[in-house]
Amino acid sequence: MGLLDFLRGREATPVAEIASALKVSARTVHRDLATLRGMGHPIESDPGPGGGVRLEGARGVTAVHLSPEEVTSLWLAASLSATATGLPWSRSTRSALHKLFASVPRERARHLRALCERVVVGRPASSRVLAEVGPPSEELLGVFERAFAAQVCLSFDYRDRHGQPSRRCVEPHGLLVEAPVWYVLALDVERDAARMFRMDRISRPRLVLERPFVPDFEGLRARALAQREPPAPG
Repeated sequence: MGLLDFLRGREATPVAEIASALKVSARTVHRDLATLRGMGHPIESDPGPGGGVRLEGARGVTAVHLSPEEVTSLWLAASLSATATGLPWSRSTRSALHKLFASVPRERARHLRALCERVVVGRPASSRVLAEVGPPSEELLGVFERAFAAQVCLSFDYRDRHGQPSRRCVEPHGLLVEAPVWYVLALDVERDAARMFRMDRISRPRLVLERPFVPDFEGLRARALAQREPPAPG
């Protein structure tokens, strides 16, 4: 992804952050900014704390009207593609998605980015997990998608690794994909603890519309660390 594509759809971003994201030096960023300005691109700099570099004026592409669920599905596809080394066009997927973010108003782009950043793609599932995992229940996908995007709690029956059943009510803050297996990264409301729930161990899911929550993926991560271990399968 180039510097111009990176700047589209973003607020003012510090040069150091740009350099880190693009894996280049700050000197290279300053040089490329000067080149883009020389080409007539309206690049502005905001000094002081919270300031940075931003692209003004036309956003460069026509707005594409996609739902949050559609954008998240593209983000997941891009992330999965990036994990497959040597796959044709795999390097282009994230660049295309950044251009999509650039085609919508900044506030909507910020919301869509925040939604996508709650989706984590890890390594493919281990042979041990693959040997025992089953398919998710038919109704789970749709119910989870709605809870995740609408920011409401999700309740379900769960059978843990030891076969013990329980009824859970959770805030689904994140999603971990270890293809083809996925896990709900959540705050277990009644136990007040970070937990990870494997999709094939979930049954009878339903939305808890009367219990909205504010997504806080980093807060969930911190809580898991405070528990002295990552969220373990429930």
